[in-house]
Amino acid sequence: MTTNGTNGWTRERLTDLIHRILRDDLLAPRSDFTPQSNLIESGLDSLAVTQLLLAIEEATGVWTDESLLTPENLETTETLAASIYEHVARPQAPRSAARSEP
Repeated sequence: MTTNGTNGWTRERLTDLIHRILRDDLLAPRSDFTPQSNLIESGLDSLAVTQLLLAIEEATGVWTDESLLTPENLETTETLAASIYEHVARPQAPRSAARSEP
């Protein structure tokens, strides 16, 4: 599996990390809380989202672009982890290629 830009994090590891942070630190979910549970119904609010993004960055070194915080991506732990993974796994264009020569 390619880990291009992900600091060695796989989608599965991100899912496990995010689930643990939500379950143990940010939410007070029911005992049946899984990576497939609806995050809004489990108590995710804007403060918890902010805390979650900071915790993800602290644990992984991966900065999460706020544009990923769509209702679809915040539906479950799995959808959020997948969106973060796909975002950081995209190959980045070299900086010199982004500059235009006069």
